[in-house]
Amino acid sequence: MAMVCPHCKTSFDQRLQCPHCEVRLVYHEGAARRIHLPLPGSRGWQHTPWGRIFIGLLLAQGMYYGLRHLCVAALLATGTVDAVTLWSTLEGQLLLQGLQVVSLLLGGVFAGAGQRHGPIYGTVLGVWNGAFLVLVQPALFRSEQGQALNTVTLYGQPILQAALGCLAGWLGARIWRPLPAAGEADSRRKTPKSVVRSRARLFAGPIAWGRVMVGMVVAVLGTLWAGTILDLVNRASDYALAPGSALQAQLVTWEITALAMLAGSALAGASTRNGFKQGLAVGIATAIVLLGIRLASPIPPSLQVLGLSAIAPIVLGFGGGGFGSQLLPPLLPASRRRSLGVP
Repeated sequence: MAMVCPHCKTSFDQRLQCPHCEVRLVYHEGAARRIHLPLPGSRGWQHTPWGRIFIGLLLAQGMYYGLRHLCVAALLATGTVDAVTLWSTLEGQLLLQGLQVVSLLLGGVFAGAGQRHGPIYGTVLGVWNGAFLVLVQPALFRSEQGQALNTVTLYGQPILQAALGCLAGWLGARIWRPLPAAGEADSRRKTPKSVVRSRARLFAGPIAWGRVMVGMVVAVLGTLWAGTILDLVNRASDYALAPGSALQAQLVTWEITALAMLAGSALAGASTRNGFKQGLAVGIATAIVLLGIRLASPIPPSLQVLGLSAIAPIVLGFGGGGFGSQLLPPLLPASRRRSLGVP
């Protein structure tokens, strides 16, 4: 009796499930007895790695420019700011960076969804998205921005976009898990029914306070010394990487701060089973320390600075801790290694 896969139209004998599509076979009376394996190049271009990256790039670019025009239209309709001077202010640059992050996250999640190498797809997508933002954006909005292209923007934008794209690709592969391979599917079907694998909870397990303290130190020092780090980079490059304006220098300083918070929380969540919990602990501890430092300063801080000091470490810490635990997963315990025969 020939059974046919409803997806790839391949016929099999004495099988109930397609080894390629992982779907249940259906009976077809006139099906051929020979197995027709689909060729590697027979799938559509949109399912190939470069096809997914191209579609994710189109989505990221389209979302960014669409959201940008929508924000400009909304601001002009309300009469809040002038469209010409909007992007020359700090609030305008923060809005611009936020739109780029949101659009890249959507494109990276789409590119990495259901893929085993989702972070790699997201990284390549981030590099190309950063290159398009650097090369295409000044030509389209030269009259609005009025800022010259400098070395920091030329090299820093693709690197930052690649890091965000890697995180988005990992998130897409994490939400939409890839289908198991044929060998993995067979091994899972041979697993005894008595073995039940419990799903690990995000906030289960103890907190590694040593890792949390190290991650908090990295995040706090990176935040306080962001300007010093930028000065050291400028001196090492003979001021070839110097920002073109004070506004760009402030934005680069904030980007260094965000990377330091991500690095500290990822360090705390690496090799742990509850990386989100470790990163959240780092974020809360960092927010408390930064708020204490801001409030103890002789110059009273603004509400925007206090809000960013309280919210940004928690959000970045939560995401960085989970990313660190997935990038560097925990090792098997000694008892588990002996049961598997691993020395």
